[in-house]
Amino acid sequence: MTSPAGTGHRDARRYAAFRLAGCAVVGFVVVAATAVGCSGGKGSEERNATSVTPVPAPSTSTPEEDCRRLVEYWARAMIQGNRWSGLDWEQKGFSIDQHMIHERIVAAARDEQRAHGTEAALQLIGRQARQECTARHGALGGGRH
Repeated sequence: MTSPAGTGHRDARRYAAFRLAGCAVVGFVVVAATAVGCSGGKGSEERNATSVTPVPAPSTSTPEEDCRRLVEYWARAMIQGNRWSGLDWEQKGFSIDQHMIHERIVAAARDEQRAHGTEAALQLIGRQARQECTARHGALGGGRH
């Protein structure tokens, strides 16, 4: 048996007032949001002019610099025992050539760390990452070598 309100719920009449109030609240919120978003009252041009955020300049880094930063970051993470250092080369964002550079640098840095400490290893990473990424023109895989 269906209810007189046609909803199928036996207490449909009891909750009709709540449904009506809910619809009224939703309607009010929509109207209020529209009114606030579209208000063009006095001074709106002045507010808009002062609330504009400057757009940052486009990045002008070179492939060599991008390679150096990426390789150096992950090599340092490996030497310092970062918990994310175990990601694979694709998850780290390396090209295959950058991954090969990274592996060579980490091996050399581990030797340096055993011989002269972590700080010496980190300095070696910075030097070698810059040298190898510059020599390989960013090591983008398939690019100039």
